[in-house]
Amino acid sequence: MLLSFINSNGESFPISGNYILKSWWGFGELPVDIQSSKAPYQDGRTYIDTIADSRDFGFDFTIIGATRQEVFNRRLLITSHFNPKLGPGTLEWQQDDGTIYHIDCISKLSFPSGDGQSANHQTVIVQLFAPNPFWYNPTQQEKIMVGFEGGLSFPFSFPFGLGSVGTQIDVLNTGDVDTPIMVYFYGEIVNPKIQNLTTDEEISVIRTIADGDILIINTAFGEKSAMVLSGGEYINAFEYVDPDSVFWKLAPGINTVKYTASSEGANARCRLYYYHRYSGV
Repeated sequence: MLLSFINSNGESFPISGNYILKSWWGFGELPVDIQSSKAPYQDGRTYIDTIADSRDFGFDFTIIGATRQEVFNRRLLITSHFNPKLGPGTLEWQQDDGTIYHIDCISKLSFPSGDGQSANHQTVIVQLFAPNPFWYNPTQQEKIMVGFEGGLSFPFSFPFGLGSVGTQIDVLNTGDVDTPIMVYFYGEIVNPKIQNLTTDEEISVIRTIADGDILIINTAFGEKSAMVLSGGEYINAFEYVDPDSVFWKLAPGINTVKYTASSEGANARCRLYYYHRYSGV
């Protein structure tokens, strides 16, 4: 296995070579907060929900050097790369079979004295805090949805009826927890709607997206948004989202996703992006 820490500057530091991984902890256990309530005179409690909490985890390794100064130099490199003032970075775990998982986190270092150091070695303890406790596969998944549903049939006679534009696909979430989505609607498109038929939830936008513009919807908690990218400028489009909409996520397993619109132009399409997420690895 191989652990690497990628700081916010995009610099990757693998724990290998002169840095020998010793142990790690907290990778598999998902911290949870069990929500419940209790009424007067009630025996026991009433279960409400289970909420995932932030993750505290970490690992330790040993710096090896031929001389004390070499150990000092390598320790300085470690403190620079893992500097918590840089903000959140990403821990990458490559397992023995080559599978890679990421988790976004902030690091904190400690350097034990005593048996933890000598002229030729220094133990490093890396404590990590992940506000979002879920691991994810770093390969972003993409699904493209375009097509016609209903619409005109030829030959036809007046009066005639217009159908809707859209398509329906099955989307697989191989993770074991719900995962948010990013949806890109490319114009020209009128009144786009994206539905998760598996969870019976939908997001509907009452607006015409001009040819060349992009409507971007993000369903991640704390990042929920609807923006139109037009001429290189992002414009808030939340006011055009139907108030009955639910910013849904993909449930674990197969989700049947449906895209529809009142009409679309030749350049219109819908793209859905997501990551597989895991409660522990």
